Amino acid sequence: MTELLLVRHGQTDSNLHGRWQGWDGTPLNQQGEREAALIAHRLAQTEEAIAALYASPLRRAWQTAERIGEALNLSPVPHGGLKEINFGQISGITLDELRERFPGLHKRWTDKMDLTFAFPGGEQRAQFFQRVGEAMEEIVEGHPNQKVVVVAHGGTLRACLVHYLPTEFGQWWTYELGNCSLTWLAVREGRAKLLVLDDRTHLAEQGARMFSILTN
Repeated sequence: MTELLLVRHGQTDSNLHGRWQGWDGTPLNQQGEREAALIAHRLAQTEEAIAALYASPLRRAWQTAERIGEALNLSPVPHGGLKEINFGQISGITLDELRERFPGLHKRWTDKMDLTFAFPGGEQRAQFFQRVGEAMEEIVEGHPNQKVVVVAHGGTLRACLVHYLPTEFGQWWTYELGNCSLTWLAVREGRAKLLVLDDRTHLAEQGARMFSILTN
């Protein structure tokens, strides 16, 4: 059995203002740096050894993974299959802007079951789901009976959940995964069990104490 500890990257200014980032090289903001430190601290307390750390090479995920790697004494391994969906020409705008400026595209986007939908100059949903599924299978196959941390993006982690839990996550777009949240899957022979979903207790419970440590 392989255990996947799925971590969304820390907050960026684009997250804060509701802008779609896609493949943009947006860095963590101050809050995101703090969140990355907190999830790193939590993972360092894991009882069983963590064997590997994989991350999307996009800047915000990589920065988060670097902080986690420092805490775990592991070097992050970049994997292009873990990148967020490519929004193409829509990257950098908000949902309201999409609705106002591209009403036809917005209408198609709202049909979340339309896997043929593609962003202009970007990526098709079906291709994105396939890319993420193949990346996760590769990671799991490389680490039988080990615990692995994967740092990626909200869309990427939802695609991972759909891949392993297609029935439970049929409405993949409704599941919120907060910045630096922890989601935990146990995978055995292609079948998965969800252990933890969108856990952010480390941000709330340890936040005040850790912030004092980090800033003094």
